[in-house]
Amino acid sequence: MSLLIDVKDALELGLIFTRVIAIFLSFPLINTQMIPLNVKLLLVVTFSFFIALHIDTSFDIESVDAALLGLLVIKELFIGFALGLLVNIFISALSYAAEIISYFMGLTVVNVFDPTFGQISVLNRFFILLFYFIFFITESYRYVFGGIVASFEYIPIDKLVFLEPLFPYILEKSAYIFIMAFQIAFPFALILFLLNVALALVNRLIPQINVFIVGLPMQIYVGLAALAFGSSVLVYIVVSLLQRMGEEYIYILKLGG
Repeated sequence: MSLLIDVKDALELGLIFTRVIAIFLSFPLINTQMIPLNVKLLLVVTFSFFIALHIDTSFDIESVDAALLGLLVIKELFIGFALGLLVNIFISALSYAAEIISYFMGLTVVNVFDPTFGQISVLNRFFILLFYFIFFITESYRYVFGGIVASFEYIPIDKLVFLEPLFPYILEKSAYIFIMAFQIAFPFALILFLLNVALALVNRLIPQINVFIVGLPMQIYVGLAALAFGSSVLVYIVVSLLQRMGEEYIYILKLGG
């Protein structure tokens, strides 16, 4: 009897580990090199044991065979990656908005290497760090970590459920990357576009002026000025994104359950 209990606890803990590892591997902040590997392992272990102590399961060890256990592991991986992917959608929207603004400012050639996103512009890096900063300042991490714990209530580890509505929903929400990116970048891109139109008119009316030499620094200065004056609006947009992300996070748990 004690051996069955030990095996039952080991299987439960293993399935919890599987979901938590999948979430952390797909979570945009934790899977970066900004957090050391030993800290990531510590987070996975402590979080998994915390969840194991606070959830109740009716795991019937005698009815579990190798095939069912494999399907349960695959289910946990899918759920974990889906929860992490939802956060990636919102941060990718902000990242794509930064690339659009960088294109109009002429900063696409000023790149830095990010281990998560590869070669990105300086403005893109700034937007990502701003997202992380507001993510912790507004305590939006409670949605994420609370959602991880709640996911074990909505989608228990001992039940093999089919997740047909979950992944089409994720694919549908992936369009947010482009929709929200254009909404965020539109005011800044419009200002820079009007500046380009004005420079084009100057080039036609006064051909003696070298618009290329004047226009490139002016685009950068005007873009930085627009970002400075619109910084409060940008912060408000990021806060709205995080609130929307929390609502979608809870909805996806109910959809999966």
